[in-house]
Amino acid sequence: MKKILFYLIALLFFASCKTHNTSVVADNNHQNTTKDSNQKYDYYQPNRLKYIDEDYLPQIGYSHLSASSWVFAPPIIYLDQNNTLTLTFDEISDNKKDYYYSFILCDAMWQPCDLLQSEYIQGFFEDQITSFKFSRNTLVNYVHYSLTFPNENMQPTKSGNYLLHVWYYNGNEKVTALTKRFYIAENKINIQANIHYATSIEYRNYQHEIDFSIFKNNVEIIDPYKNLTVVLQQNGRYDNCIKNLKPSLIRGDELIYDFENENIFDANNEFRRFDIQSLNYYTDRISKIERRDQMIHVYLKTDFRRPYQQYISTDDINGRFLIKNEDGKDIDTESEYVWVHFLLSYDYPLNEGSIFLQGAFTNWGFNEKYKLNYDYKLKGYSDSLLLKQGYYNYQYVYLKDTEASADATFIEGRHAEADNDYTIYVYYREPGEYYDRLIGVKSYNSKNKK
Repeated sequence: MKKILFYLIALLFFASCKTHNTSVVADNNHQNTTKDSNQKYDYYQPNRLKYIDEDYLPQIGYSHLSASSWVFAPPIIYLDQNNTLTLTFDEISDNKKDYYYSFILCDAMWQPCDLLQSEYIQGFFEDQITSFKFSRNTLVNYVHYSLTFPNENMQPTKSGNYLLHVWYYNGNEKVTALTKRFYIAENKINIQANIHYATSIEYRNYQHEIDFSIFKNNVEIIDPYKNLTVVLQQNGRYDNCIKNLKPSLIRGDELIYDFENENIFDANNEFRRFDIQSLNYYTDRISKIERRDQMIHVYLKTDFRRPYQQYISTDDINGRFLIKNEDGKDIDTESEYVWVHFLLSYDYPLNEGSIFLQGAFTNWGFNEKYKLNYDYKLKGYSDSLLLKQGYYNYQYVYLKDTEASADATFIEGRHAEADNDYTIYVYYREPGEYYDRLIGVKSYNSKNKK
């Protein structure tokens, strides 16, 4: 009874700390401001499945999907390598749920394909997540779930973009818990890229240019201007992807993409960071650690705008996060959940947009949960998030009310010296087909740019 009473107190505190939410939104009525313009007002539509990375339930503590071989590896399965992906997530609860999952094949623009599941899934069309563990020796009780796929019960058979859909049943109703994007890729082509400072003198100190070539390797590609789709991605973001580039030149087996304006990204800055792997000492970004209301509160040092500051080279992990616990033995079940308090100093509130936290731990999205409120008393934008112990990268982005892509340079600045991860996805749709094959994917880091 004492444990149940504590959990109720913790949940009430969780709801009250998010002052910018007028109510705790449960299940699929979870507010979300996704970046695709055609989905901008999805959070007004309860029970709508969104084809993005999203945690739909407020009790989902964290979620992460990566290649099983390395926690920082992108969620890509190669048809000729038999590698697997691993999903992990926590539900803040005393009791386990029966979670189920399935896959949805999407096109290059992340819209569902007009195909039956039997046309791209071998085995069952849905399956139960059976691996779970209860937390131990933590103030916040949670259940840790994990899933590795493809497995003997379910295997995707076509290359392309996929959505991993996780839900539980409330009676006969499916209640979505989370969705994650992943890729099934073929190694049919060769991609060679040259990442360098922008060719334009005006932007040379601020932007990166990604010139690249696709070598068909005798793969028949009918009308590459019409049937080939190329997407460029910076770090893990989807809102600022460059899409639908067409070859600037075709030379034999080589498709050349060499532009001055169509293939440039703002270089931004190195990511900010904080380390809460241990709660027994202060790391360099921690201002204060308090234990109150049967919870732990970590206050980060005040952040400041830095668009006009000199570039400083620092080691980061390009927006990723790592769950890790130096105070216990089992990272999955003995890592504590703590309230992390952010404060971005700002003299006045912005009237034409909002400030969001962004990084892998926010799913690179724009959920209301990660929007900061202006605090007149603190003279800045503040937020508090319940996060699991680990090491985190983050940045502040400014999202104008009428824009579909956020601006990181407004708060963080932009420096061509900063390093970023860039990924090139190449899709091909055979004439008469209803889906886009992912025939090649290649990632690069801009550290060695010229």
